[in-house]
Amino acid sequence: MPTAKKVRSVIDTALLQYESDEGAGTDAYCTESIIHPMAEGKYLQILAALRRANLLSPVQLELRTNPVLERLQLSALRYFDDVFTWGLGFSHRELLPDEPFLITSAIVTRGVFDCHQEGLSSGRTLDFLKKALDGLRTWVQKLHCTSEQQSLTIPAYSPNIREVIYNAPAYALATLKLISEIKDQAHTDVGGWLHSLEWLNSRRIVGLGWPYSPESQVVDLLHQCYLLNSFADVFGVKSIEIPCAEMVGQFAGPCCFADALRIVETDCSLDEKLSIPWVRKVGETQVELLPKPARLWSLGELLVLVSRLGEHGDRSVGWIRLCHKIAETILERLASSGDVESQYPRHVMHALHGLASYLALLRKKAQLSEGKAR
Repeated sequence: MPTAKKVRSVIDTALLQYESDEGAGTDAYCTESIIHPMAEGKYLQILAALRRANLLSPVQLELRTNPVLERLQLSALRYFDDVFTWGLGFSHRELLPDEPFLITSAIVTRGVFDCHQEGLSSGRTLDFLKKALDGLRTWVQKLHCTSEQQSLTIPAYSPNIREVIYNAPAYALATLKLISEIKDQAHTDVGGWLHSLEWLNSRRIVGLGWPYSPESQVVDLLHQCYLLNSFADVFGVKSIEIPCAEMVGQFAGPCCFADALRIVETDCSLDEKLSIPWVRKVGETQVELLPKPARLWSLGELLVLVSRLGEHGDRSVGWIRLCHKIAETILERLASSGDVESQYPRHVMHALHGLASYLALLRKKAQLSEGKAR
């Protein structure tokens, strides 16, 4: 079966299952079958990608988004008066299930906006999008912490995690700035958002990527992809081509991608270094490759990122080749009955978003080839 047909078949089958389950499922951190707002946001991004690729009609887009918007409205948290934010829906890190999280709210907002860009423009959709956008804007204005530059404020991860965690504010601020630009709305906070995004971008360790936070030693693949996709939105896809190539080179192995790296203290003794089997030097930084394969959602977000580079990067041929390898790995994981992550909605929707992005890339390349042949 041709690659594009195979990918589309897997996407269609998995989406039908998700719709049949009405979005409910378990999670790595929750054994109860519940609705996951983050998965719903990713589902909307998948539909938008399929619509861009002309694989969904406007009518199909509306029919399939309506139940999701209903569920998201029911699960929305009114942390700031009458605007929308979203959380995990389950207890995590000793926080209550109704704790809102910035990354979840940003993913949902971006999903609704992406569908709106593809023609979803009913009054209900516009009202929903306004409340989601106002929720993000209010969060950025009121729920933040101060960076090491005292004049710069960064949106907090959650009300009870007032920490500078790089990936979530980058995703949220990029979403707000992108929407303001596309809708041609002069918003008073855009300059501040850009300043904060530039600072977040500057936290990258050259040749490696971003740690989870200023105090963390962990460099996580999923969060690298969130960050790079966010900066591609704001500064252009070509601006992240070299950082992405460097990051991929650190995480890629002969058989699979690693899920995380750990920065090793440079002043540890020689005996301590020798006890760590996978240590490499990146500039002035030493990192340990942790022996854990990439999670399904990490691979999905990576495929979203690499597909963008396959379309817009200077080295598109190489990126498309890498897309194919990542897509094959995702397809194998989704088909494996023994892969527990293939049962988690959050993981599966990230994976399908990657596959949908890759499918849209394949179709666009095929159309360009057909046009040249004529």
